Amino acid sequence: MDINQLDSFLDYQIDSTENLDILVQEIITKAQKYLPENSKEWILKAYHLAKKAHEWQSRLSGEPYIVHPLKSTIILMQLKPDLESIQTCILHDVIEDTMITQEEIQKEFWSEVAQLCQWLVKVSKVRYKWEDRDLETIKKTFLAMGKDLRVIFVKLADRIHNLQTLHYHPEANKREKIALETMKIYVPIAKRLGLYQYQVALENACFKILYPEEFERIIWHLKKWYSGSDKYIKKGIFNITKLLLKEWISEFDVKWRTKSPYRIREKMEYRYQTTDISSVMDLLAFRIIAKDISDCYVILWIIHKHYTPLIKKIKDYIAVPKFNGYRSIHTTILGMFKFPIEIQIRTKDMDDVAEYWVAAHYAYSESKWPSRVSQKQAEWVRKLQELVNAYTESDEKDQFKNKLDIELLSKETLLYTPKWDIIELPKWSTVLDFAFYIHTEIGLKFKNAIVNGEIVPITHIPNTWDIVKINTFRYQYTANKHRSSILKTPSAKTKLLKFIKNTQQEEILDKSIKILNSKLKELGLPNLVAKNSKINQVFEKKDLEKKLIDATENRLLYNEIIKKAYPKEYKEFYQNKSSKTPPKTENISIKNIIIDDDKLINYYLCPECRPIFPQKIIAKTGKDGIKVHNLNCRALKTISPNKLLEAHRNEENKNIYTVISTLKMDKNLDFIKLLEIFTKLQIEVNSFSIKDDKDDKTKIINLTRTLKTPWQIWMVREQIKKYWHKLSLIKREII
Repeated sequence: MDINQLDSFLDYQIDSTENLDILVQEIITKAQKYLPENSKEWILKAYHLAKKAHEWQSRLSGEPYIVHPLKSTIILMQLKPDLESIQTCILHDVIEDTMITQEEIQKEFWSEVAQLCQWLVKVSKVRYKWEDRDLETIKKTFLAMGKDLRVIFVKLADRIHNLQTLHYHPEANKREKIALETMKIYVPIAKRLGLYQYQVALENACFKILYPEEFERIIWHLKKWYSGSDKYIKKGIFNITKLLLKEWISEFDVKWRTKSPYRIREKMEYRYQTTDISSVMDLLAFRIIAKDISDCYVILWIIHKHYTPLIKKIKDYIAVPKFNGYRSIHTTILGMFKFPIEIQIRTKDMDDVAEYWVAAHYAYSESKWPSRVSQKQAEWVRKLQELVNAYTESDEKDQFKNKLDIELLSKETLLYTPKWDIIELPKWSTVLDFAFYIHTEIGLKFKNAIVNGEIVPITHIPNTWDIVKINTFRYQYTANKHRSSILKTPSAKTKLLKFIKNTQQEEILDKSIKILNSKLKELGLPNLVAKNSKINQVFEKKDLEKKLIDATENRLLYNEIIKKAYPKEYKEFYQNKSSKTPPKTENISIKNIIIDDDKLINYYLCPECRPIFPQKIIAKTGKDGIKVHNLNCRALKTISPNKLLEAHRNEENKNIYTVISTLKMDKNLDFIKLLEIFTKLQIEVNSFSIKDDKDDKTKIINLTRTLKTPWQIWMVREQIKKYWHKLSLIKREII
């Protein structure tokens, strides 16, 4: 839409004389251009049901409520939707806002329409506090998208009309929240799905709500200089037409557009860092619709033959399409006017895809996915659905938001494989992300990466058009928890952490099975893998594995397993044992201790201090494994800091340790540099004092520091090693 159409579209005014029958007829007329004749009666049937259901309802604008679903459907018609989508759009608020049920819609129409309406309710009607609503809306939107892509088409049309009428809402903060939600959720979806006209409508509607004065200023400028009757537009179309006809190009069409207000603001703010609209060079653009692809390149040659191109502004999206399927040639030229102008060259099919991707691909298969849907787009939708399915726990909300930001908002990097296949990844992806994208096994067995013929570190971030080759170990897995910090793409990180979790559980399970078998041997019973084992008969496999994993934290569970499978033998054994010797008490560890953010790690309790709640705890590594201590345990006095690990109970927050140190320092040593090291390592110095020692050559320093992890003690030592010959530790205490 041109600037006048956009302005009138966003300047929505109530028409008291508006005839509902005219709106319905507009929908029917557009539908009958590509749908069967009997579609009219089904559209009317949906309209009459919606009209009756919303009969006593009105919107904040004062309009009858039925106007909203009808105008939403008119917006949807730009995509040439199927009959089910049209009916769903007309009925999309019926289940949510009236007494009509899903079963009634299914009875009147068919299950498909009823199911689409129900999924739309799940997207829209979220019963959460406001601060959680964005997150839950995203979650439910992508889950519904994964089931049927038509859900999001209807939702986008619904959101566009809601934004048109949002200025009638009396609460300014609510208007802003809805606009911000739209920018964060629905604009990126429209962009990724190639719905350019929807994207423009959503962006600029939100821009007008959030920054009304700036929006009006840009609109005024565009209307003043680039209206439809403007001399620049007439001259540009004339020059291009004359030039192409002179070069014997007969089949073409020339269109024009001005950059949308929102895009102008983006360029002013982020590229040019100015408030001067005239600094944006490509406000005006002409589009040449060619007969075929060969003509596109011929026209590009003709334009460059007569006008000077800006080399860095030449972009061939025909050879290398965008993620959403967009194809076109872009070039910016000088010489036609006193300012640069952009020329876009594409075929009619490319233009259809550019404006409304769905309109060019909307033919449904049995699976309800468009049969000609771009593979990359389908993969993107499914990837988002996988991401949503992985989100289950409330404490993962922040992580989930970050992952979605990467998937929704990040720009792409295009990379070549050694076979010259093009791989598209988020801009900040590493070579390890690339490896996981190719195949999960390649990422898990990563050996090294070669970019443009040179070996690079695993953390290397390749640039667009780099050639990336991944070498792997044949059998050896190199995956570890540390590598999750290297990965930037959520899908790769999820695959890695899932592998690590499964591997850890397998190791724990193997160890637990050995302990159980040793107890069975002690009782004279067959081991777990024996054919006559009753344990495998009594317990389901999954239930048994869970109990064995839990038994590593609560060893009494081994006895419970044996007792349930062999009640008679277990009773006889312990009766006989109790008559000979007093029963040996089981060394039960404290349950649910988390060590270094790992819930599954094995540990023992220090036999000297026996830490009990609410005493602060800490862990240390040694030859005999990991032990948990009280902070005042004597065993910690001679422990090197690099052997200490953070530990806390599951129901508690992570520990923050306070370290009190007394140091002797050479007088010539710059103490400020030591404090700078603490700041660099994000170690908070609570207090310090300095006094001269008796020998008058050294100083005594008393330091109190707050540490998030004991490892920071070791990190400090590594950073200031060069000072150690001038420093000596007199006393250290951790509380």
